[in-house]
Amino acid sequence: MKSQEVLDIGEVKDTLVAAQLETKCFENLNQGNEIFEKYPALKSVKFCSLLECMFLLSYKEEDIQFAAEKRLIGIATQLYKEGNPVYLFSGMDSYLTQKQKNENLEDDNHTVYIRYGECVSPSFLHKAAEIVNKQTQLLINQNAAK
Repeated sequence: MKSQEVLDIGEVKDTLVAAQLETKCFENLNQGNEIFEKYPALKSVKFCSLLECMFLLSYKEEDIQFAAEKRLIGIATQLYKEGNPVYLFSGMDSYLTQKQKNENLEDDNHTVYIRYGECVSPSFLHKAAEIVNKQTQLLINQNAAK
């Protein structure tokens, strides 16, 4: 009986790439800074990663959601320009799908697939994924048209 499952190096690498891109901080984001000034609880947080900005969409205030959307578009654009376009998804067996899709990061425009949940995820995460995926696809299509 195995007490611990052994992961192969490729699996660990692919999972790490997705996790690193999900939490990578983009210090140069400034979209919404003026909005965050109005909310003392938000002033001390950078909101510079995909993960942080995805959770910003959980706030009910429309101006915070607007800032989150602009930052998510900015992050998706910067990741694309760095050669790391991302696609966010969730669903049943998303771990296996992520593993399979990220086996070869040199295919399909070098897209890195990042899962954000299993079967049930809050609607704000789905909205964040739609924003990021739409921007990534727009950039891929623009580049293909050149």
